[in-house]
Amino acid sequence: MQIAAVPARRTYRWLLAIPFVWQAALAPAINDVAWTPFGLPFPMVWQMVGVVLSSVVIALVFRLDRAQGIEDEEAAFIAATSAVQATEGTQ
Repeated sequence: MQIAAVPARRTYRWLLAIPFVWQAALAPAINDVAWTPFGLPFPMVWQMVGVVLSSVVIALVFRLDRAQGIEDEEAAFIAATSAVQATEGTQ
């Protein structure tokens, strides 16, 4: 039994790079900011906003995946791999 070959293009998944860039690449740039919103150090506020931003981006990618039919693709993959494992186990 063969598993389906070519997955669909999902270029929107590059959005998942935004939280990484926010937290890792931009952190050194904001460490020297002296502004203290709400009496908190700016880097702390930056990290908290980054957590919220990450959640929003992940939710957006999840919704886009669902709209593209990724759940059906995953179900077909699980069924195919389960069938292959079952036949290998009986040999």
